[in-house]
This record gives sequence, C-alpha cells and structure tokens, in this order.
Amino acid sequence: MKPRFLIFISIIVLLIAALLFWRHSIQPPASVKQPTAAVRPTNAPIIGTNGGTPTAAQASVPQPPKSSPEISPLTNRLITPEKWREYIESHNLPVDFYGLVIDQNSNPIPGVKIKSGVRHWTMPAPEVGSAGTTTIPLEAITGADGRFELTGASGDGFGVLLFKDGYEAESEKNGYGAGSYSYANPVIFKMWSTNIHEQLITGNRSFDIVPDGRPYLIDLTAGIISETGTGDLKVWVKRPEQITFGQRYDWSSEVDVINGGLQAASGDAMWMAPSNGYVPSFQFEQTVGSGWGDSTGERQFYIRLNNGKEYGRISIELEAYYNSQIPAMIRLSYAINPSGSRILR
Repeated sequence: MKPRFLIFISIIVLLIAALLFWRHSIQPPASVKQPTAAVRPTNAPIIGTNGGTPTAAQASVPQPPKSSPEISPLTNRLITPEKWREYIESHNLPVDFYGLVIDQNSNPIPGVKIKSGVRHWTMPAPEVGSAGTTTIPLEAITGADGRFELTGASGDGFGVLLFKDGYEAESEKNGYGAGSYSYANPVIFKMWSTNIHEQLITGNRSFDIVPDGRPYLIDLTAGIISETGTGDLKVWVKRPEQITFGQRYDWSSEVDVINGGLQAASGDAMWMAPSNGYVPSFQFEQTVGSGWGDSTGERQFYIRLNNGKEYGRISIELEAYYNSQIPAMIRLSYAINPSGSRILR
C-alpha cells in the first residue's frame, strides 16, 4: 500500500474509536434510574408563602392527596415532615368562639340549637404528597340570655347554623376562623319568627330603553315604565349612538328616587330596612381609561319611598348595550312594604 492510503485509513479508524468512546461516556449504567421531575399537587400549600387559606365558606375543599413527592417551587426541595407539621400547626388554631342569638326585635332567644363543623388539617401519610383535612363537629344550645360558645376543637375555618322551631335564621353565617372573639363582644345572629309576614309589593322587571340620556319614569307598584307622567324612579343611560359588540366607549347612567332615597346593601337577607342613611340617587360612569364594560352589574339597595312612608329592597342593573335589536336595558327586582313598616318579609 501507498503511505498516503495508510494514513487515510488510520484517520478513519481513530475517528470511529473516538465516537464510540464519547457515546459510552454519556450513557449511565443500566442500574441507575433516570430522575423524574416531581409535580407539586395543585391542592398542596407552598410553605413560606402568603397564598391564603380557603375558609369553610368556600364551596370546594382540598382534593384527596396525590401520590407524588411535594416540592416547593421556591426552594426546589422536598418539603420535610417538619415543614408540614409547622404549616399544619399554624393553621390548626384553637376555636374559642362566642355568639348571641336575638329575634327581630333584638330580644335574646334561648334554646336555639347551634351546629358547626371545623376544618382541621392532618399530616400527610408517607406515601402521599399533601396534607388532608377532616371536619370536627361542634354543637351548642343558647342559654336564657341567648348566648352560646364553641370550643374544644382546632382548625382554620368553620360555619354556624341555627335551628329552633318557629324561627328562621336571617342569613347563613360562614367563613369564621381564628379571631378576637370574647364573651363581652359576641358575634350577633338574628332569627325571625315564622309568624311575621308582611304584605309586600314585589316585582321582577326588565325594560328596553334608548340610551341617549333621555329620562324614564318607573312606577314600582304598577310595574311600568314611561317617558312622561309620574313614578318612583327616574332613570337614564347615555352612550354613543353607533357602537358594535365588543367596542369600548365612555358611558354613564343615573337612578334617582323621587321623594325618597337609596342605601347600598350588603347582600344579606335584607329583611329589615334601616331607618336612615339614604341618599337621593345612584350614579355610574364608565370610561375607557378606567376600565370597560356594558353593565353596572347587579347593585342591591334598601329603598325609601313616598317621603319615608314606604320602605323596601331593590336590585338594579343598567346595561348600556344589550344586542343589535335592543339598544339598552334596565333590570329591576324589588319588594316594597306599603304599610310604612320597615319589615321586608
């Protein structure tokens, strides 16, 4: 063979050997298992963050634990049993709760049965990756002074249900947790006698309107709307004339109570209207720069009519754009007591 040909063959052999050595050096031995990334269960807490803890009032509770190790995104380390214990102990706080049950006239009600369930966190088993929860039931009965207390459990949230024949709780009470409760300053719960029922004027109405700023008069007793005459409410909505669905624009609206006023409500049962604190009108203005939407959203108010001779509750929603056939809409739902009483049930 020629020397030049021998040199070429030698180079080829060296390249093949180098390639085989490189592939062998990056392969792990067969006995070594490739690591897999652990996934943090969506329902597990992140230690060291203030992400918030769900309360007993929330509709969902943490799902059953998943069989995967727990990893904190912040530290990229497995959470140790000590960390779990620290987290759980910080949420399982002693329940020391005091309440007072009164009737619609603020008189204490004895013999009311109280039921509660406290959400209590538990340590995860070795084979799972997140803590679980259990519900600890608590019960009590109000004394002659209408007071009760809930103690003897620990957790991070609970609700309170009230039961007594001839009475109905004004509203459900949920979302309680650790707090500064005391015998001297109890949480007030109101129950109403089931024999109290007023003759109310009720309505659930939707009215199509033209949103060019023209005022409309609404008679709540008759449940009608008009551009002339008299009524209990004067309402208007103003926006640009030509718009399309999804277009952003500035718009405004107003609800005026004729010879009366409105008071924003919290959304509870609303069975008793307050005696004062009313304002003549509700104004709403939406600009493109401050956000955007076609509706005020549903707003709840107590309402006083006829110079204080009538009281009621009302839900109001104004829509500046409904669809291509209906320019705008007013939605109302209300209950008015024409007797002058502030009782609304």
